[in-house]
Amino acid sequence: MAVPLPLLALVLGAGAWVGSSAIQDRASDCRLALPVDGWEGAVVGRFETRVVPGRSLPFRVEAGLPNACTGTVLARWPTDGPAPPTGGQLLGWARWEGRHFPDPAQPIRAGVLRFMDPDDSQALARSPAAWAGAAPSRLPARVLELRGRVQDRIAALWGAQGPMVEALILARREHLDPSLREAFGISGTAHLLAISGFHVGVVAGLLLTLLRILGLPPRRATVGAALGSWIYVLGIGAPDAALRAACLLSLLAASRIRGVPVVSVGALSTAFVGLLLLDPLALASIGFQLSFAGTLGLVVLRPPLLRWQEAVWVHMGGRPFGAGAGDGDPIRSWLRGSSEGLAAGMAATLPTLPLLAWHFDRASILGVLATLVVAPGVSLAIPGIVGTLLLSTVAPGLAGITAGGVGWVLEAVALGVRGAAAIPGASPWISRLSLIVGGGGAAVFLLIASHVRLPGLERVRRPTRGVLALLMGICLVMVVPIVPVQRGLELHVLDVGQGEAIAVRFPRGGWILVDAGPASPGWDAGARTVLPYLRRQGVRRLEAMVLTHAHLDHVGGAPAILRGLKVRGVLEPARVTPSGAYLETLKAGQARGTSWWEARAGMRLNVDGVEVRILFPGAPASDDPPAGPAGDPNRVSVVLLIEWGDASILLTGDAYAPVERAILDELPQLAVLKLGHHGSRTSTSRELLARTRPTVAVASLADGNRYGHPHQEVLERLGEARIPLLRTDRDGHVRIRLTRRGGLRVDGGP
Repeated sequence: MAVPLPLLALVLGAGAWVGSSAIQDRASDCRLALPVDGWEGAVVGRFETRVVPGRSLPFRVEAGLPNACTGTVLARWPTDGPAPPTGGQLLGWARWEGRHFPDPAQPIRAGVLRFMDPDDSQALARSPAAWAGAAPSRLPARVLELRGRVQDRIAALWGAQGPMVEALILARREHLDPSLREAFGISGTAHLLAISGFHVGVVAGLLLTLLRILGLPPRRATVGAALGSWIYVLGIGAPDAALRAACLLSLLAASRIRGVPVVSVGALSTAFVGLLLLDPLALASIGFQLSFAGTLGLVVLRPPLLRWQEAVWVHMGGRPFGAGAGDGDPIRSWLRGSSEGLAAGMAATLPTLPLLAWHFDRASILGVLATLVVAPGVSLAIPGIVGTLLLSTVAPGLAGITAGGVGWVLEAVALGVRGAAAIPGASPWISRLSLIVGGGGAAVFLLIASHVRLPGLERVRRPTRGVLALLMGICLVMVVPIVPVQRGLELHVLDVGQGEAIAVRFPRGGWILVDAGPASPGWDAGARTVLPYLRRQGVRRLEAMVLTHAHLDHVGGAPAILRGLKVRGVLEPARVTPSGAYLETLKAGQARGTSWWEARAGMRLNVDGVEVRILFPGAPASDDPPAGPAGDPNRVSVVLLIEWGDASILLTGDAYAPVERAILDELPQLAVLKLGHHGSRTSTSRELLARTRPTVAVASLADGNRYGHPHQEVLERLGEARIPLLRTDRDGHVRIRLTRRGGLRVDGGP
């Protein structure tokens, strides 16, 4: 039936009005208007997850913030002293540290609420009575308390595997091992970890079975299972995919009551429109997009994919899957089951690949196979987890035994996910520009093939045209990264914690990397942060990697960069050091055949008309300034001056103030100054600031670092000179775009 054009226009206009209103409401969120820093006061609220002192975690503010602002923000509990009870009401003295670039799409990341030591603040005494506060009276508070007790029970039953259990049934992934989370993403099985229709369906199935055992008739049991699924979904925070599944279950229950069949596309469309009416901005949520794309793929693509597989099998000489269903042939039964699983996996995965590439700049090509291997374990683990938690309320000892069995299943799942992620090429990187060009090229080809008569194309069948368009899109995606695009000079200061990694993009697309961040046995900033960031920017080769000195917080991530990217050469002070990270960097460079250059004052590198000049260290006899202990690598830290027209950037590494004074005569007025030694009082002297008068300063440091960076003395010097400071601990990744005339624009990152 054709839809009248006026009605369609009315619906579209109403949707645009509702969406724009929602965007305006989000932009006026009170959390985005909180001061950047300086506010202190008593705050009442609750942590939404199990508290780990020293980590930033979601905290629901109930009272205390300026302008009576409430809502969920990130908060950090002090490392000294016991953590507050999970989900319990908390009264504490806190300091708000806002970001310079709050993201209107994520008000929760507008800043960090840092709870302070009550003894130091002379405000509140840390005690259970202070945490308890008034008795909760609202439903959300009771839900948080209940969920907190469940999290505590999970931690007691599963220990180190508790974070994975929390992710599977409570949608809490804050405590999940970052390497395991990354492995789920690379292997294309992240949808199994998130709360989705799969998880809600398992819970609803358990409830339906229980209600039928209790004697309820089928219709009432179905309604009860649907209501129970809503209680579960709302209790875990109502993630997008779970909401979609609960809506579909409700529609299924309604159809059972009325005795009419459910039309799959119609039910999915009803759930889609209903959720958008409740929250128009949900359309921008990746969970919402992936959930409906995957489900739509199952509804639309699964039948033709199954027919295509059967046709291929028949063409190879096999019998149709559906023929002789009752012949008892186990091989044919297994083939049909495998074919249905493969078709369902492909149907759910294919529509989500462009979305995953857009949001995460990578697309897993092993997602279908990995899902077929891992999904049975997840299907077995979820009922086991729910059953164990219920059993623990009446028989804790027996629950400990069943928890051990579930733990073995979870260990097998984690092993399978890590194994799939370790396969070379499991998840290639795709930049957004490549995706736009590739998708646009494929769409243009289809339009031409469908509406323009070209010799030979009219004989090509429609499915074949689609395959050709897909191949053209893939080719364009591969070609785009090697095509130079003219832009300005860009400085990317990456948030790598207490360390440093700075990427410089030159006007025609060349890149250099200055330092690579820290590394430790449990964290490698080069592999986890720097390399993914560069890949997302479309980087395939570095013109140079500069290692300012051999301290771990600067060279720890370098081996991962050398293994993951082609690097023309490494530039560093060339001082022999027993540092394990430095020696590993040498081995990685040797294995890749990377050139090695010794940094010396006066050396110049010209890329795309931009001059990169080394100001320090000088000759061995003169590169030992009188600051710092003998043998300190900071004494020979490389100092770079980057000049493009009237735009100048000074990257000082960890150089001390005497080095700054030694190079003053060579310095112009700066657009950007990178604070020396992460904002330590040993660097960024008043003489340097007076000479260079930078437009903006930037510091790379960790949130709550134990060194106290940036030091108060440095902040006072910047304040006296009226120089704004950007900090990775508050602002995340910082991107500064410069023009040849010295103008600049600053953007914050996630």
